[in-house]
Amino acid sequence: MSNLIEHAQTLESNENIAEAIQTYADIIRSENDSEVFAYVNFRLGHIYQEWGELFAAQRFFSQAHQLDPENTDIRDAIDNLNQHFSENREQIADQMSRQNSDQIVSLFRIATGIKLIAMDKPVQAYPLMKSRTKIFPNAAVAKHLLTDISITNEERNSAIEFLIEREWLVNTGVELYTIADSGLYAFYNALAQLHIDNSAHSEAITCYDQAYWLDDSQLAPLYQKVICYAALEAWNEASAAITDLAAEPPTEIDQIAYYTAVAESCHHIYQKTDADSDKQKVIEACEAVLRLDKKDKVISKLLASYEDKKSWWRR
Repeated sequence: MSNLIEHAQTLESNENIAEAIQTYADIIRSENDSEVFAYVNFRLGHIYQEWGELFAAQRFFSQAHQLDPENTDIRDAIDNLNQHFSENREQIADQMSRQNSDQIVSLFRIATGIKLIAMDKPVQAYPLMKSRTKIFPNAAVAKHLLTDISITNEERNSAIEFLIEREWLVNTGVELYTIADSGLYAFYNALAQLHIDNSAHSEAITCYDQAYWLDDSQLAPLYQKVICYAALEAWNEASAAITDLAAEPPTEIDQIAYYTAVAESCHHIYQKTDADSDKQKVIEACEAVLRLDKKDKVISKLLASYEDKKSWWRR
């Protein structure tokens, strides 16, 4: 675990702040040591304070203090933040109201984007969805900031109701709501597909990484990444990803697109390795495609080059 903390510290010192936040969040998800928890919450509080996200900072400092009440650095940080709140009450109240409104707008855009996709209007959905990744560069930041949002009955528009009905927005107190992992998972998956539709495959891979980070029981994002790597002609990355996956993809994956990506990726790897195992992977993937679409000329020609047979589409 110390290596992960050192990695987070390096990211933080190099000002790769969003990545540092996600790494600290990884530590919280996987660690059971209260002292480590306290340190990570303290660092997250410091980062968000530097970002000007004072209410998130206060939340993390409080958690750190509960875990390690004798730590003077944590107590000093809380005292300094409380003093700032006390000396700037009017400014803080304005900031709280503004940030709360910004969070509601983000929820509105996420929900509206997903609804537009369901209405077969991806062109309108794309800018709405994509704009949120500038504010929430990864799922950890989104989870930390889309928390305890005050939503009155007057503010519960159709988009908010859409999120609540699907339990993507969870009530945490009187008029307080927090984005659920399932809502963020849906958001990143939907945005990834929009990126693919716009030939932004690198951005799609990033979104699938975030979706898998949110729910690693869902394997579809890993298979989707293989398709994206192949589109980018990143054959080594695709091959490495394929190695860690079961041969048969989940039902929600486009089978032809996936097996085509496997065939192309393994073909390029075979040109370097000349290994029988890579050759067999090409043949198996080609046959999987042709069982689904026997008229696929490109894959038929690729298979013929390995088996010295007539192309399937010529038989």
